[in-house]
Amino acid sequence: MKKLLSIIVAFSTIVAFAADKVEIRITNQKGQTNVKTVELKDVGKGVERLEIPIRDIPIDTKHIDVVHQYAKAKKGDEGYWVFPNGMIGSFRLDNAKYSRRHQPLHVHGVKTKSKTIAAIATGLKFEYSLNVVVKNGNYEIFPRYEIAKMGFAPYEDIIIDYYTLTGNDANYSGIGRTYRNYQLQRGEVKPIKERMKAYPHLKYAYQAPEIRIRQAWKPAPPKVEYQTVENEPEVGIYVTFDRVCEIIDALKAKGVEKAELCLVGWNISGHDGRYPQIFPVEPKLGGEEKLRKLIKKAQEAGYLIVCHTNSTDSYTIADTFSENIVCKNVDGSLQKNAVWSGGRMHNVCAQIAWNHYAKYDLKKVRDLGFDGLYYIDVVSNVPPYDCHDSMHPLNRKQYCAYMNTIMSYARGLFGGIASEGPYDHVAKNLDYVLYTSFNLMRQQPVVTDRVVPLWQIVYNGIILSNPTAETTNYTLKDAKTQLKQIEFGGRPAFYYHSAFRTGARNWMGDIDLRCQSKEEFDNSIEALKRAWDEFSALKHLQLEFMDSHEEIAKDVFVTRWANGDEIVSNYTDKDFEYKGKTVKPMKYVLLKDGK
Repeated sequence: MKKLLSIIVAFSTIVAFAADKVEIRITNQKGQTNVKTVELKDVGKGVERLEIPIRDIPIDTKHIDVVHQYAKAKKGDEGYWVFPNGMIGSFRLDNAKYSRRHQPLHVHGVKTKSKTIAAIATGLKFEYSLNVVVKNGNYEIFPRYEIAKMGFAPYEDIIIDYYTLTGNDANYSGIGRTYRNYQLQRGEVKPIKERMKAYPHLKYAYQAPEIRIRQAWKPAPPKVEYQTVENEPEVGIYVTFDRVCEIIDALKAKGVEKAELCLVGWNISGHDGRYPQIFPVEPKLGGEEKLRKLIKKAQEAGYLIVCHTNSTDSYTIADTFSENIVCKNVDGSLQKNAVWSGGRMHNVCAQIAWNHYAKYDLKKVRDLGFDGLYYIDVVSNVPPYDCHDSMHPLNRKQYCAYMNTIMSYARGLFGGIASEGPYDHVAKNLDYVLYTSFNLMRQQPVVTDRVVPLWQIVYNGIILSNPTAETTNYTLKDAKTQLKQIEFGGRPAFYYHSAFRTGARNWMGDIDLRCQSKEEFDNSIEALKRAWDEFSALKHLQLEFMDSHEEIAKDVFVTRWANGDEIVSNYTDKDFEYKGKTVKPMKYVLLKDGK
């Protein structure tokens, strides 16, 4: 009997600690798929690893799917999946597909009745899509390594670490915290509280709204796709340097004690006018002399003032443009991008961006007097590019390294660094992002129930942010948008002339800050003052980790910070009672230390 019990105990121990399994599906260029199931390697502390060495990736591979045994579910099961952009979906559909090609964070998670896992990609992390596939009520959530789309042979092993989450960690907040801890523990990022000791501008900026001013631009989109100096459309002048001085005076008179101003389109031909060419300062705005006077005035008023430049885009009108600076496709053709004010835009190779432009131009920009969280457009709003030019080839990992060199250099020059979006390949050299998403307030894909602040759970207290392009100018917008700004812990972002495109969607919305007429000017200052007053009571939360977020009743959410503070956001049309406090419809309540 004792022997039988010993066998049972031993068997139970083996079962309890049996490694999880993943199904690896390797599809070749002919569409043939080879499937094998492998056990994950236990690397300790509740983490199991999949590693596929380069040598085990067949040369004719099209893609590799990695399906964890607990990343499967059936329609009606409890639980959900969550993607890096905060999209979350329950298991409610019969048939559907959704794929996201590039990831702003390299974590996703699945919560099922059996287990909750957080999957962190650490090897070949720029080369996979994330997929939700539902067939006849059967769900699979998995990364697909897009080997054939790389253009290069695999340059490192595929590695995914799977974290088993239990108790209070077995939810999307725990998934976000897991990735945050991973980033902190490996030294990839440091908290704002620590960084601001070395960067005093960051200490100022976390307490200050961001006020961007688009000053000049040519029609967008333009009638001339490939521009030269001879056929260049006329640049429109909207906010001169003198007018910005008047904005500064009005803000001070209203009692806005702190602000960071960012000038957009101050350069030759205005916003997106002639990149990578920046100089001279656009003369129709007042030229370099008046720009220097403006910078001095802002600093004397106690404000930070920086500007907007670009290290990724190029237009044929630039005085240094040639096809040699452009990223090439595998077939040698130029990588094309969108059409903006400067015409057809081409991606600049990051080697060229650093070696030929940034290391020289950024010093000249700094010499104008700008100081603060310097803004380089696009870099964090797109995944790393690749380049197949034989003179300067780069895979995505190498491209990432060059962009970090540029961002680090700029931070050292200006005392801080900012960019446009949520992609965290430059997180270690990033103090602020203009928005972490584009379409938070709009209809989501059918597989999605809602969007949660996963990015903020990871990076609040590490990188300042605005929740979405739609919350730009939030005090001018509807109650739901205003509430989302608070629920997601945003640093206020305002933008004079955020809407500048003609006959095309303005992704920050059509409700805008303007200052052409006296009425527009006065209304803009009032909107900024309302944000300053509200943010003054919330700014301390920019330093705190967002530790959790949950729906505590239908359309009522509580956001909790590491210092114990809570914000309850009520999206319903009725009062909501919480810890003795009444939260009015479409309003929020801040509970200091949760009380």
